[in-house]
Amino acid sequence: MASLVLPRAGRAPVVDDDGPVWQLDQRSVPTTWVAVWDALRGVPGVTAGPSAVGEPGSRAVLVPSVISPEPGTSFSEGGRPLEPAHLHSPADTSLHIVLPLERVALVVAQGWAIPCPRAVHGTELILFGPRDEAELEVVTALARESVRWSLARNGVTVFGRRGVAETALRSTAGAPSVAGAASPVVATLAG
Repeated sequence: MASLVLPRAGRAPVVDDDGPVWQLDQRSVPTTWVAVWDALRGVPGVTAGPSAVGEPGSRAVLVPSVISPEPGTSFSEGGRPLEPAHLHSPADTSLHIVLPLERVALVVAQGWAIPCPRAVHGTELILFGPRDEAELEVVTALARESVRWSLARNGVTVFGRRGVAETALRSTAGAPSVAGAASPVVATLAG
């Protein structure tokens, strides 16, 4: 997990906490919005799908194997797949993410996000869409951190290519097979 978050330059975007558009100015250009989505959905262990709570046009990352998430780690309610983050439409470009409380305080203090006005646990944030390449790096790192934290808190981790190969070798040597595991398998969170 990244420990340093540099301050965001300039004033914060104007935000409408009633939605459906949260971030009213300083939005990402379309190519940057796509880059944020690619980084978010590229976290191992998630699938892309519609948000359970996001405004029309929102894209969510979901973990269908988790339907009773730990409190504060998902935007969806129990009985629906874990939804640790969603990206709002190109008309908005902000994201909803979850982070541990100590990270929430830092990210807000450095100007990258505001607490979600509809937050229940204090872990929910509105992360501003990036305005340039430097901000894209910070925003995508925070979005990916959010998803990895939520996965870890819910006991969901994924194997990188190397981990899968190593597990396959172990299972052919008489070790328990990953394919037969009843719950998600623990491995690396890198990426």
